[in-house]
Amino acid sequence: MTGKRIGVFGLGRSGLAVAKAATKRGASVTVYDQAQRANLAKPELADEVENTGAKVVFGWDGQVSHIDILVSNPAVRKDHPTLLEALEQGVEVWSEIEFGYQICSAPIVAITGTNGKSTTTVMTFLCLQSCGEAPILCGNVFGTGYPERTFTEAADSAERDNILVAEISSFQLEWIQKFKPTSAGITNITPDHLDRYEGFHEYAETKRRIFQNMGRGDLAVVPRNHSEVAAPANVKTAFFGCLGDLAYYDAENLYLFGSSCNLRDLPIYGKHNLDNACQSALLVYGVLRTKKSSDEIAKGCFEAFRSFKGLAHRMEILGSRNQVLVINNSMCTNPAAVVSSTASLPGKVHLLMGGLNKNLDFTPLEGYLANSSHSVYLFGKNGNELNQMLGGNRQVFSTMNQAFEAASQQAMSGETIMLAPGCASSDQFKDFRDRGDVFKAIAMEWLRDEPLV
Repeated sequence: MTGKRIGVFGLGRSGLAVAKAATKRGASVTVYDQAQRANLAKPELADEVENTGAKVVFGWDGQVSHIDILVSNPAVRKDHPTLLEALEQGVEVWSEIEFGYQICSAPIVAITGTNGKSTTTVMTFLCLQSCGEAPILCGNVFGTGYPERTFTEAADSAERDNILVAEISSFQLEWIQKFKPTSAGITNITPDHLDRYEGFHEYAETKRRIFQNMGRGDLAVVPRNHSEVAAPANVKTAFFGCLGDLAYYDAENLYLFGSSCNLRDLPIYGKHNLDNACQSALLVYGVLRTKKSSDEIAKGCFEAFRSFKGLAHRMEILGSRNQVLVINNSMCTNPAAVVSSTASLPGKVHLLMGGLNKNLDFTPLEGYLANSSHSVYLFGKNGNELNQMLGGNRQVFSTMNQAFEAASQQAMSGETIMLAPGCASSDQFKDFRDRGDVFKAIAMEWLRDEPLV
């Protein structure tokens, strides 16, 4: 990259990482942001970029004639006029993961999907550790409670004996050229981010780009009988979840490569998390199968699963009061995730839902809720809109605090209160992690007030 003129569109953690790595490799780097410096949410990032020797331009007008490669922040829509102008002028447009791939010397395990990708990514990371490897957890994974790095930070520091384990979003896949993982999987694809894409087909097609440069010697890992998650015909594919696959489960055991472990010995709850475990084991197999036996891989995976503690903001158990369980599932941001997370729990669930809808259709959720005993407490900007899609008879509150108070008054012994918003958080919170932290503070105050009996 020596001598290349690299522009980074969007100041953020990933932009800072690209600036550092590209400058270190002899490129001339400028980070562009359309906001003014005074309006930045994290102005300290600008200082860090300038300390690398790169330039920072605020209030950018979008001129690209002096750039060879433009690395776009995932938050920038792919139809942004500046990106279209760059392509028109022959400027290469890369995503951050494309940049990271171009500088990476280690093999990559990549996971995308609508739901479950963070849990699968962390499980894969832990399984590789248990197998004696030196993985680096990176990519779009955020707020899990485990050590996380941007993809570029991981690629910049990785040695050949490391393995990058990366959660990849559809936004990050929009501008790849050569990005090629050794082992990659899609957890599932259900409607999401339809405020970003023209329709579900384009969203699903973008997710499948994770496989586009893979070939012989690589492994694609997908759920069986999921038509939207098909891998290319030229890529070796491993399926999970059904009897006869290399990884599956029944009512009593988890089976990996012919070995088994009783489910009672595993702190993994719900069908969706068992699917995540199966996929993570196969992703590990994909990157280690030429150096370790399947028995060794199974042993390492079972060891990791036995000590699995879950992820922050993803089905995070906060405690119980009067045998009412409280769960923080703030990362639940679409209707399908509401269904899968609720279905994994026994008994009645008091659901706190709401926030900013992403042009998603919640009417299918109406039928699921109508045939269950669950109660819904709506809050946030699109609470009334969601209420109409859910039949018009749900309680709507201005704040999460009010919704929790109502749920806590109704919940009985053996039931669960769960934050499962089904929506984005940006109406009232900085991000899903902020939303989850606020919920935890509310819940922990209630949990501490255990009445004397």
